[in-house]
Amino acid sequence: MFWSRPLVSNDMHDWIVECFDWFDARFPPPLAPILPTQAFFTAPGGTGPETAMRVLEDIKRHMGFQAAVELAPLDVLPAEYRIDYQAPSQIAGTFQSDGETALIRYDPEQMNRPLQFINLMAHELMHARLAGLEDAVRGGAEAHELATDLGCIIAGFGVFQLQAADDAGWFGYMSQPSLAMALAIFLGRRGLGADAVAAHLSPRCRKLLNRAFKQL
Repeated sequence: MFWSRPLVSNDMHDWIVECFDWFDARFPPPLAPILPTQAFFTAPGGTGPETAMRVLEDIKRHMGFQAAVELAPLDVLPAEYRIDYQAPSQIAGTFQSDGETALIRYDPEQMNRPLQFINLMAHELMHARLAGLEDAVRGGAEAHELATDLGCIIAGFGVFQLQAADDAGWFGYMSQPSLAMALAIFLGRRGLGADAVAAHLSPRCRKLLNRAFKQL
């Protein structure tokens, strides 16, 4: 007799659920997932700083984040001069804060891949949302980057977290199975199924999401 292997461990599942409860108790939970469509994002095409700021403002609006955040490109070589700009050693973005001024910096090359850029901006803005709360989230400071990725899914950006990692060929801080489980939990809490986001996911991501729903 054979058993199918669970997508994530019970410990990971429990941590995700506990983080959902923590976030939902402190920040207004979105009613539906944020999708990569013009209905959610008003920024025009282009790769300039004005477009980048419009994307950030759209994300702030969806997160209900009111504080001012400065935005600037990283001082990096153009992609044509790099061996592989998506290599794990490459820094896609950073967040800095001195307690008064918050600054997000980003690799301009990311703007040529809108879904990845939105995912990056959501991750860095989640750092701003969690500034000063690093020890309060389940798992504490050691799990802060994991909780930041998860916080983006809880804020509605699960499609971006899951698909951007698949497109880039790297897994970020949370594994793809864990991201899929978190997205399934997000949808399940709103009475939605995988079909609510399937059109925006690759076949591989849809398969992971369906497995997550089966485990739930």
